[in-house]
Amino acid sequence: MTELQPINRRYPRIAVSSTNADDPAFLVRPGTGYDGVVGWGKGAINCTGALLAGDGRHVLTAAHCFNNDDETANLNPNPAEYTVFFDLPTGRVPVAVEAIFVHPNWTSDAVLNYDLAILKLAQTAPEAADRYELYPTADEVGKTIVRVGYGNSGTGFQGQNENDPAATKRFGQNRYDAFVDVFNTSSNSVSVIGGTQLAYDFDSGQLANDAFGREFGLVDLGVPQEVGSSSGDSGGPSFIDGKIAGIVSNGFSPTTPGIDFDGVDGNVSFGEYSVDTRTFFYGGYIAQTLAVSRSGNDAVLGTNRNDMLFGNRGNDTIEGLGADDIALGGRDSDVVSGGEGNDGLGGNLGADILTGDGGNDTIFGGQENDVLHGGAGEDILSGDLGNDVLTGGDGGDRFDFRAIDGADIITDFTDGQDLLGLKEGLTFEQLAIVQVGSDTVVTAAGGLSITLQGVNFVTIDRSDFIVI
Repeated sequence: MTELQPINRRYPRIAVSSTNADDPAFLVRPGTGYDGVVGWGKGAINCTGALLAGDGRHVLTAAHCFNNDDETANLNPNPAEYTVFFDLPTGRVPVAVEAIFVHPNWTSDAVLNYDLAILKLAQTAPEAADRYELYPTADEVGKTIVRVGYGNSGTGFQGQNENDPAATKRFGQNRYDAFVDVFNTSSNSVSVIGGTQLAYDFDSGQLANDAFGREFGLVDLGVPQEVGSSSGDSGGPSFIDGKIAGIVSNGFSPTTPGIDFDGVDGNVSFGEYSVDTRTFFYGGYIAQTLAVSRSGNDAVLGTNRNDMLFGNRGNDTIEGLGADDIALGGRDSDVVSGGEGNDGLGGNLGADILTGDGGNDTIFGGQENDVLHGGAGEDILSGDLGNDVLTGGDGGDRFDFRAIDGADIITDFTDGQDLLGLKEGLTFEQLAIVQVGSDTVVTAAGGLSITLQGVNFVTIDRSDFIVI
């Protein structure tokens, strides 16, 4: 039975299956989908991380990267000491760190339970940097992963090059063979928490070096672009279908003689094991940490790709830029704009200002008194509770209402072009339509009042309504 062994966790590496550690087939070029995989450290690259989808300000990485020099856990690292580096088509961009969240249960135990941390950037990441979601399903074992990380070169034949001066981003493939629970025995002083870590071995294509095959009967001779990870890849992502399934944590050699290609423990040669922290298990912790981090007054800037942007607590400013975005303000009073593209915007609590800009947008005000602007395109606007002001903008827009909604104003309703949507059992027969000054006012029992500014009530009939 193989026993977990702690190994050096400081420097990121990927060892490749080629005889050439600098084989171009394993080098990451900017602009190829991995520009959100970052190097970071104290003025130089010591570990790897991945930029999370959302506000572009949070990097997922490994807790052990912050350990003290004696490898004891450091739960309160100083963010001012660290810099995150983005390698983009335009060059390397350094970004300062504002806050660090190390998992509170991290103790740096022998099997590296709870090896997870999140960096909060001092500013939004560059627009060109990719953002990544977490892998959402519990079917990782048997799936091919794409490993991406920085640092020293190495090959499966010779192991890692400790003297490599360059922090170079490399990538390759492997396959999750099992949960690390398979290594738990009654003789272990500390056991891996069930379902929290994923393991894979570094296959040479020969059964002799198939660690899982020889020690557990899980035969798999590898994938075409096989790579192995040392703990120096620490914090680097393992992707399944472009989503983060694991974060590099540690690695070790099997105890069965002859499996490790060169017989050197933990140097990332063929036949060694690597271990990832499983993001699926920690999804709740990650979401909670992001919510706490976003509880202040934030400025959230999206990209020209499809973004999911969240403000949470505080008075936030959220801007989606291009493509089709989902932008949610959360609590307090937020300013949210979608930019170009077909966006979904939500204000939730607080007095919010929501602007769709270009494209066909869906805009939901939420509670309290909100201001909604559709902009160009065919938009759907719903003020919800509170007394809201709605402006559709150019194009044929739809304004949706329930009987319990508040007293809303539509500033630019155009008869024959725009529609009033009736939701949750509200029907045309339940409405009263009257003229008040120069405006039409539509009311219903339950509190709903819709003022159509500058509209003569004689032009409003059943054809202006649609039941949703």
